[in-house]
Amino acid sequence: MAFDFLQFVREAKEEFDRTVACKHTSFDDLYPYMMENQSFFWYKRHAAWASLLTTIRIAGSAGANWRDLFTFKQLSMITNQVLDKQVLDEWLEESRDESDVPVE
Repeated sequence: MAFDFLQFVREAKEEFDRTVACKHTSFDDLYPYMMENQSFFWYKRHAAWASLLTTIRIAGSAGANWRDLFTFKQLSMITNQVLDKQVLDEWLEESRDESDVPVE
């Protein structure tokens, strides 16, 4: 049974895209009672970012070419591994134009 590492990365990227765009994610379903807590949205972003980085690390260890799924600017952000204002402000700008994964 082969595992599709690129699909795993695509799903993590889509979850992070949705999180940055303040859309509903599976994380919201885990903690529905936290929706009213303002710090929840920051925690949700950090959890999605950590998940994306972990997924990329696993895919990279398996030899999957995950880099083609991201823009040059997003790759730079991933390399820095720090979720900062630039990532939250600029992640989707290029993603909307260049990615085949829509944010709904």
